[in-house]
Amino acid sequence: MTPREKFEAKILVLDDEKLIRLTVCARLKKAGYESVAVGTVDEAVSILKQHHRSFCAIISDIMMGDMDGFIFRDIVRGIDPAMPFFFITALDPEEGSGFLKKIINDPMSYYLPKSAGTEVLIKRLQRVVGARRIQQFVERQVAEQRKSLRLAAHVQRSMLPVRAMMDDRSFYTTLWRPHESVSGDLYEAMQIDANRWLFALGDIQGHGANAALVMMAVQAFMRQVVRAHVHDSAVSMIERIANDLQKFFRANFTDISYMTAVIAVYAPPAGRDPGADAPTGGTLAYIVCGAPDIRLFNPTNLQIVDLNPEKRGGLPIGLMPDTMYTSADIVQTNLPQGAFCAAFTDGLYEFSKDDEGREKMSAEMIRKVAGELAIDDCRNGSIMSILGKFSAACDEFGYSKHQDDVTIILFGVRRHLPGIYEATLSLSPEQVDAASQDCGRWCSGEGWPADLVTRVQLVLEEHLMNIHDHGFDDQQRRRDVVSLRLRRRRERAELTVWDHGRPTPSLKVAAGDADTTFTMLNNEMSGRGRGRLMMRQLCDGIQRQSFGTLHETTFLIKESNNKTEETT
Repeated sequence: MTPREKFEAKILVLDDEKLIRLTVCARLKKAGYESVAVGTVDEAVSILKQHHRSFCAIISDIMMGDMDGFIFRDIVRGIDPAMPFFFITALDPEEGSGFLKKIINDPMSYYLPKSAGTEVLIKRLQRVVGARRIQQFVERQVAEQRKSLRLAAHVQRSMLPVRAMMDDRSFYTTLWRPHESVSGDLYEAMQIDANRWLFALGDIQGHGANAALVMMAVQAFMRQVVRAHVHDSAVSMIERIANDLQKFFRANFTDISYMTAVIAVYAPPAGRDPGADAPTGGTLAYIVCGAPDIRLFNPTNLQIVDLNPEKRGGLPIGLMPDTMYTSADIVQTNLPQGAFCAAFTDGLYEFSKDDEGREKMSAEMIRKVAGELAIDDCRNGSIMSILGKFSAACDEFGYSKHQDDVTIILFGVRRHLPGIYEATLSLSPEQVDAASQDCGRWCSGEGWPADLVTRVQLVLEEHLMNIHDHGFDDQQRRRDVVSLRLRRRRERAELTVWDHGRPTPSLKVAAGDADTTFTMLNNEMSGRGRGRLMMRQLCDGIQRQSFGTLHETTFLIKESNNKTEETT
């Protein structure tokens, strides 16, 4: 033991016989250990409660006046479950007291008869304490690595575009689910000009920090390439991005990494209401570089369609040194009216029921679940919630384990369904006010009573500001957005808001329930002081469901009853 290590190994000695304490401590000092000796359990417990991290082992007698050593050990286990415990006793294992079995039942306890002498004690102590110190070193390294990964994850998330977007002509929404705390998947959603969007998705070889570092470098470089070629045609831009990325990989990550990718340029049809009037759902050009192909959902026949039957595309980017991508590798198509597309990494096919990935979710089942959710969107206007519900549905079917990073992008034409208002916004007080005003104009245009419009605006503003106050002012959540849907159901307005947060149990609440239930439902609203009371006064009912980290809150907002209100 080196001088530097000498006083890092402190031993607590507990024995009610002073001579034994002195003998053991002297031998420990000679062996290079610092020791603290006490004669009662109370003294030992008091020291450990304040300084247990300073000790690497405990040496204790079994039979003592105030308390036996096993009760003392039970107390210590509540302080430090892994503290090595050495019992030194003059008891005979053959006496039938069963003390040896009690020692063996604890994996970090060791038996030594007093007759064995201190030399045997020191040898065993050195072996056990040495192993514990190695374990503690490993645990510290793991803790430091996790801390670094958390920082890397924060940086990585800050580079991603916002989770979802919806304007008058188009939309996109994403699911980004790392296998570990960081991901080797990237996605990009970038408006090129007033008429076109770039969507890109990449899967870096490998997992963990190395793949994440490559991902961040690739994403930053790709944005530079796009900005330099904003005036190119869709085909020319895609060709340039793919080949520049190929050169970037070969120059910086030769024999280290490569990337499967989808790079797409989407142009929605012109006009504010393209979903209803346009002859097509816009134009799409894209290239597949070793990744799964884009799928299209056609709302006319409710079918999932393969856009690339000719299997155009190329090898993964950076895999081979002489790869060149040309216009012949690029798919060009007009999308059907109201259709939307799905691009995804192959991690989608790695959902499984077990950690080893032996029982995976079939491609047929994935198509079925996704198709049913898409059909529901066509009927109810809930496109922005599809991916969160899809992920939760996979979990509910038992496929909660994923063996790879998973990234999905849905994009396409904005569909304006009759009698339904939809919006997506990044939360800020200014955007909340703008959303309320826009929502009010839409309601008035639909001929809703002025009183109902006011109630809808009050509920919307209150709920959005409470979401903001309980998380959206955090820098780590700048890419999060809130989506909402509003429609009229008989004499009530139905306002549904989707936001992302920590997973919580589903909770349904009807008007008239106990105060405690409303308190649970509105715990994120109560900080402003008005949430629970106002919601009860303005709503016939409130429903809240959670799909993993996606929270869906629906407010059933009643029209005022003037006679009733005047009476009250």
